[in-house]
Parts: sequence; C-alpha cells; structure tokens
Amino acid sequence: MRFDELFEQRSLVASKLKECIRDKGYTKVSFAGKADISRPTLDRLLNGAVDNKSTFDRHLQKILKVLNMSVEELLFYHSVSAKLVTATVFSQNAPLEHEMSETAKKQYNLLLDVIDLCEIYY
Repeated sequence: MRFDELFEQRSLVASKLKECIRDKGYTKVSFAGKADISRPTLDRLLNGAVDNKSTFDRHLQKILKVLNMSVEELLFYHSVSAKLVTATVFSQNAPLEHEMSETAKKQYNLLLDVIDLCEIYY
C-alpha cells in the first residue's frame, strides 16, 4: 500500500499505531513529545479522527520516522503483547475474620490509583 492511500485506512493505521507505541514502551505524552506532535493531535490520530489529509500525512511521516518503520512494516505489525498468554488464578483463601492492616490498605489504595492513572494514558 502506498503512503497516499493510508488516509483512507485511518482506523487500521490508528490501531497499528496504538500497538507500536505501547509495545515500544512509550506513553502518549512521551511519544507526542518525541514525534513533535501535540498530545491532542496524537489522540485524534490514534482514534482515526483526523479528517484533513495533509495533517494526517504530515504527522504520520513524523511518527514513522520516530518508530523507524516503513508503511508496510506498520500495516503488517503484530503486537508483542497479543502473543503473550496470561493465566489468571483467583483464590479466596483468607480466613473469614481476616482484615487488612492499615499499611496494606494504604498500599492497596495506592495501587488502585496507579491503575486509574494508567487507564488515562492507555
């Protein structure tokens, strides 16, 4: 596929960009800074919501340069995280009268806050 045809495939490009950026360890803020793109513009690109072809082309060229990828490499990119299989185990074996200590409660709430922050950026 030629670079000129990517604008018509904005949603595919958006999903592939999300995978690449995540797999390379960038946050949206850090990647936007590295690519010299504003954060709101990056969000619009990642949502497939850029409706101006010249804007789309200009920013996509910056992104491909930062990722060091060609158009074909981007379109055929497969996420590393998609290949990972995670087994989840849940166990409820705490004693019936068990109560978390105050320190454990604070640490648990801090973890929940970190997860909330991650949801904002991913």
